[in-house]
Amino acid sequence: MKKLFCSVNILLQWAGVIAQVHQAPAYPLITHDPYFSIWSMTDTLSASPTKHWTGTDQSLLGMLKVDGVIYRFLGADEKSYKTILPAADEKAYTTTYTETAPADGWMKSDFDDRDWKTGTAPFGDDEIVSKTRWLTKDLWIRRSFTMSGNKFNKLFLKLRHDDDVEVYINAVEVIKRPGATGKFLYLPLIDSILKKIKTGTNVLAMHVVNTGGAAWLDGGLVEEPKLVSVNKTQLASQKSITINATQTSYTFTCGKADLQLTFTSPLIINDLDLLARPVSYISAKVSANDGASHDVQLYFGASTDIAVNTPLQEVKAQQYAAKGLSILKAGTTEQAVLQKKGDDLRIDWGY
Repeated sequence: MKKLFCSVNILLQWAGVIAQVHQAPAYPLITHDPYFSIWSMTDTLSASPTKHWTGTDQSLLGMLKVDGVIYRFLGADEKSYKTILPAADEKAYTTTYTETAPADGWMKSDFDDRDWKTGTAPFGDDEIVSKTRWLTKDLWIRRSFTMSGNKFNKLFLKLRHDDDVEVYINAVEVIKRPGATGKFLYLPLIDSILKKIKTGTNVLAMHVVNTGGAAWLDGGLVEEPKLVSVNKTQLASQKSITINATQTSYTFTCGKADLQLTFTSPLIINDLDLLARPVSYISAKVSANDGASHDVQLYFGASTDIAVNTPLQEVKAQQYAAKGLSILKAGTTEQAVLQKKGDDLRIDWGY
């Protein structure tokens, strides 16, 4: 009896292993290695932009046009920002700094910082990517910038710090935040801070404390523009989702047409040639659901952000034909092979 119970238990566990999955914390779309790895982070494929496993947007976009009506079934609008005051990931900037505790009022516009040093951001302890080495415990930075007005849609502080940080604009505290960030945060500025930004000269003042480990400080200002809708699109109605070992499949209804969409990454462990080939397949099947004929067009787009580590890297794109295939190719102009390291990293070489 005990042996029978064990056998039944094993069979039930095995059935759970081989069963198809219909709901998950995230859904694999393109999966080959930690670099080439794109996921849907929402149960509905059109509810959010597709992302790298680290959470960075790597957008795929899919739409089906049925009798002139456009239905979006894959992806969503990404956050985009207009630079007001560039951080060093976009453009290196020079600012005053000190590693010795300054007098009171160091964050004020009229503070005398003529005795401070001058350095180029970003500040940090990484000798490869830091423009100014910072190896002490404390760092104070004053960055002057000129504005022609203070009318913005939504203004954000773009900030990356390691570790504890406090930030001021014209002596008004923007944020005081412990810990470290491995990537830039976009922190909205409230109205009381926006009102302190004036036409003419302003000061962004930052103080960071290295409590241990790595050290880093960089910051700027960006604006989120108003979205301008050119074409009105409808959302496709997602009917199902199924995940198995090498595929994630969706079904949708787009008006009078049904769509079956399948993402396949053929990582077959007993075929090393296939396993080593970084190729994924996306297949679409469309059929009428009312028995009639319809004019149907399928659009699929892939952002060049898939080929970069950060969206500000310069990209070159090319269209060409080879062996009967029409090919779109994109990659960074830099092609910095194996020049970066870390966990929060996307591949920026290759095409």
